[in-house]
Amino acid sequence: MAIELKNIAFTYLPGTPMARQVLADIDLELKPGEILCLMGKTGAGKSTLLQIICGLLTPTAGSITLDGKVIGPSKAESVQLKRAANILMQSPEKQLFAETVGRDVAFGPRNQGLAGSELSQRVRDALGAVGMDPDIYMGRSTFHLSQGEMRRVALAGVLAMRPRYLLLDEPSSALDPPGRAALYLTLRNLREDGKGVLVITHDWEEVELLADRVALLSQGSILVSGDKQVVLPALDEIARAGLQPPPLLMVLAELRRKGIEVPSYTTSPEEAADLIAASLKGHVT
Repeated sequence: MAIELKNIAFTYLPGTPMARQVLADIDLELKPGEILCLMGKTGAGKSTLLQIICGLLTPTAGSITLDGKVIGPSKAESVQLKRAANILMQSPEKQLFAETVGRDVAFGPRNQGLAGSELSQRVRDALGAVGMDPDIYMGRSTFHLSQGEMRRVALAGVLAMRPRYLLLDEPSSALDPPGRAALYLTLRNLREDGKGVLVITHDWEEVELLADRVALLSQGSILVSGDKQVVLPALDEIARAGLQPPPLLMVLAELRRKGIEVPSYTTSPEEAADLIAASLKGHVT
């Protein structure tokens, strides 16, 4: 069970003088019950890759496999991918359009053919999944919510269609700390419920808090991917991707270059300080 990309390439306006290749030889896997963080500088091809994963764009080359079945270019197979993997683009609150929260969240499942009590329950379940009490929010105006609430309503609208995989393009951008905390809790809960979640982010703290695995994209190709404990200390690859490495891991790397025995990876500044202090004490002795 997974979405697997093999040797994926994509070119905008192929066969024209304006042809521009933005992805090449992409191998990537998104599994249920995990959060994969995709990182890369602006223009690396991240948003294009998300649109390919959810079936909005057809790759120029390569193959996509959904739960063991190769997804071909036909409309029917593309629909299967779109139903399995839903995308939430940047600034999703701008996509809200209905007068009330309940109607906005109901839009997707209603188009899937749901109605009546089944539709109402789907909306209530989706709002509950993002931490919004349906009895309080279903009748609220979508235009009188905080930005964080709007973003959670947009996510609820995606969840109401019951996708197995979620693709989020910088979902925490411009959110205040409480909004971020609520979003992170929602994403972790979705992972526990068995959803596969892919998050585009530029935020190392977000990676530390959410990611099970990390992939670095540079100039349309994956430089490295794997468990975050392996990818985050790969400072050379991070620099090649045009990103500033996590400051804490840069400090640890510099200490190792000076012969001080410290680990290459830790998520806690407090733990790092204790390890550095213990190592320096032994080093001096």
